Amino acid sequence: MSASRLEAFSDGVFAVAITLLVLQFIAPDVQAGKLLPALLGQWPQLATYVASFLTVGVVWVNHHTIFRGIRAVDRTIQFINLVLLLTVVLVPYPTELLGRYLNSGQNGSVAAAFYGLVMTAMAISFQALVGWALTHPKLLRPEVNVRKVRSVMPRFALGLVIYAVSIALAFVSAWLVVVLYAATAIYYAFNQLPWMDEPASVDGRPGPLD
Repeated sequence: MSASRLEAFSDGVFAVAITLLVLQFIAPDVQAGKLLPALLGQWPQLATYVASFLTVGVVWVNHHTIFRGIRAVDRTIQFINLVLLLTVVLVPYPTELLGRYLNSGQNGSVAAAFYGLVMTAMAISFQALVGWALTHPKLLRPEVNVRKVRSVMPRFALGLVIYAVSIALAFVSAWLVVVLYAATAIYYAFNQLPWMDEPASVDGRPGPLD
């Protein structure tokens, strides 16, 4: 299968997942003059929504970066990608739970731990996708610098460590977990995986990628 077909399918799933995040918001049914307090009471949902939107959005950006360097996909990559998409589509559910129970003591900790579990599974599947591609160079485009990518994999795997640790930290502070998720998304907004070398231009100097 061509990589473009799998990437197009994945784009559709990411679009659905990121849209579902907003469904946790319900318009308050309140008496006259009570709307503002009701809206302010929804700020935990807004905080978790922003953290999840950033996370899913950045995962989509990095997913696109990875597939720019993949020439073709085998059956294993298809299934690894399906597992990744399974976790991505699941994100709206723990997001809603965490937004609802964020300030609820033990329930908030359980919701944050569940969120961390989903995020950890997503990070594992993403690492597996990159790892499988790196160990099968025939699937990659010539521009992919395999040696360089392998050297920065520990830096790229930082998110997996943070998500795993957040499961335990959830029982210390659910809010701390939300902050960690948002910070991790910002970290990955910067390219942590220099996946492809820029091709040389006609005069031999480095040129931009298409």
